[in-house]
Amino acid sequence: MKMRLLFTLMIGIMPLTALAQETDSLKTKDLSELVVDAKLQKTSPQSSVVTPTMRQKKSAQNAVDLLRKIAMPQISINLMNDAVTTQTGEGIAIFINFIPASKEDIEGLLTTDVRRVEYLDFPSDPRFQGREHVINFIVRKYEYGGYTKLSVKENFLTGLSSNVSLYSKFAHKKMIYDLYAGASNHNLRNIGASTIGTYSLLDSKGKAAPITRRELFDKAHYKQNAYPITLRAIYDANNIQIANTIGLSYEERPMARTSGTLSYEPSGMDSYSFTRDNPTKQRFVTWNGYYFFALENAMRLIVSPYASYGRVDDRTMYTNTTPGKTLIENIAEENQYRYGISATISKGIAKRQRVFLRGYYGESQHDVKYMGTSPYDNKFISRFAGSTIGYNFSNNRWNISTDISLQWEENKINTKSVKELYPLLNLSAGFSPSSKHSFRTYFHYGSNYPGASIKTPNILKDNELMYVTGNPHIGLSRQFTYNLSYNWIPNNKLSTSIYCQYYGELNLYVPVFEYHDGGRALLRRYDTDAQYHRTQIGASFNYKLLGGKLQLAASPSVTFFRILGYYDMSKRPLNFKASAVYHLDDFYFQAAYQTKFRTIQGNRALYYEDRDFWQLQVGWSKHNFNVRLSANNLFRGDWMTSTETLNSPLYSETRYVEGNNFHRRLNLSITYTFGYGKKVRQNNEVGQQYGSPSAILK
Repeated sequence: MKMRLLFTLMIGIMPLTALAQETDSLKTKDLSELVVDAKLQKTSPQSSVVTPTMRQKKSAQNAVDLLRKIAMPQISINLMNDAVTTQTGEGIAIFINFIPASKEDIEGLLTTDVRRVEYLDFPSDPRFQGREHVINFIVRKYEYGGYTKLSVKENFLTGLSSNVSLYSKFAHKKMIYDLYAGASNHNLRNIGASTIGTYSLLDSKGKAAPITRRELFDKAHYKQNAYPITLRAIYDANNIQIANTIGLSYEERPMARTSGTLSYEPSGMDSYSFTRDNPTKQRFVTWNGYYFFALENAMRLIVSPYASYGRVDDRTMYTNTTPGKTLIENIAEENQYRYGISATISKGIAKRQRVFLRGYYGESQHDVKYMGTSPYDNKFISRFAGSTIGYNFSNNRWNISTDISLQWEENKINTKSVKELYPLLNLSAGFSPSSKHSFRTYFHYGSNYPGASIKTPNILKDNELMYVTGNPHIGLSRQFTYNLSYNWIPNNKLSTSIYCQYYGELNLYVPVFEYHDGGRALLRRYDTDAQYHRTQIGASFNYKLLGGKLQLAASPSVTFFRILGYYDMSKRPLNFKASAVYHLDDFYFQAAYQTKFRTIQGNRALYYEDRDFWQLQVGWSKHNFNVRLSANNLFRGDWMTSTETLNSPLYSETRYVEGNNFHRRLNLSITYTFGYGKKVRQNNEVGQQYGSPSAILK
């Protein structure tokens, strides 16, 4: 009995032993490496999101630089001036943790604290305050402590062109304090313009007597200095965000002098010389508030007040050596006052639906006093108010938003007042079958009201053959935009965007010319006598190789321009941008190229063409330092920047603009950052604050 039991147990154990041996033998085999990649980029009906890698964040010196490193296919960054736009040229509002940030604000951003970057078209979140295109940096938050960042930039081979800024952040519990101070100094000698204008004038008998006037730039001296200081305090709790920003800025251009030769055709008329100078001073004080409250019952309230005061002193002097010459001197003193408020309240009405209501009011006043050759005294007052109602539906595959506004606007010049009431409409829809694909489309209907300088009734003398004025009766133009895009992000290596857009503007104001002073001169004024049409088709690609160490990007496009009315023009320029970035340990290398930018500028009714631009960069980033040397257009020795061409029945002009933008240049940029305290809580920074556009006629 015992032997039988033992035999039975041995038979039962043998398969288990064999299985154990087989399992053990499997354990001794080498398994292939298993790599799990985090999803660093994705798209949805609402947004496209990128999580920057640590090497991208370490090599970037500021927020715009980080955008260039991650190369989101939905955006475009100009190599020459770092302007961030959509691929079709619309402006993009930049936010940091849902709080608005200006261009200078993000100069001090600590890029290693960025967690992800979101791009949104017509976002439904009320914290974006109705902006059409948004980039939102999501940044780590600190319990207390902070950091200080010093940035120094200097250009070589072009003259003095330096920028220094200091940004410091300190957080303690729910409070964050920011300080920004900067200094910008320029002393250049190659900024000016040559203008060749053909005037269709009348002789003493009333017959046509065309004259070609050549004002050819020869020498120049340009100085500019700016000193901004900004302070901000933020209270950041779970359901409340309160930010108050105060900015002070002093800017001066003590010299903007050009000189050259002046000649006329038909031949036989002597050549002369001219001198033009335009020194200015500007002082601004600004205050901006931002108040966000997450209320009960899925309600959100945002209030954004603002106020500013500015003082502008502008002096234009022109003289030449023609017989009977007189000094043309226009001295302008301007006081600016601007204030306003907007409030948005939104409520979730279902699990995936939200409605919002927005109201806003704003007023600006420009008191401008002209002295000198053409003395005037003007007061411009512009008021606007409106209300918006909107609706949004969103789920994992669809995002549908619509809003309609009714806006009232009054523009008053001295005792003359013009009032307008007009609608604004936005429709947008997004569809995303997965995080790899998204389709988005939007339609915008709006209006554009000219600024105060375009509406001035004054007649100022520009030169001996041309006078300029505005039009106080000028009205609104109507704008239409339709955009369709497809985004494809199959993996972490590749992201693409294909798009097309139509933009149209009716009753567009443009410069028109008429006889003045009995036909011996011309008068330039403005009138709503144009239709503007622009259609753009393009694509953008971003591809990573070598485990993300090498990144390639390219953006080709073609644009079809057409303008009708007082002017008749059409153009079809091609544009192309490309870049390559390679990371090697603590070093990084970048090469970039963009073709010349060509466009028909609608309100100026001229064809604009600049130069192509190429750039080589090498940088080193380690610990608290980021050092970069950039070489731009190394083999270009001339100073030409752009050509502007205008053709009208009575006046035609070609203008050649010179400057240092496309001249060969070396740029040295250094940032040093040191931190203190513990975890960062919120990291949206402050920068230079700006006043309103000047009402001084140019």
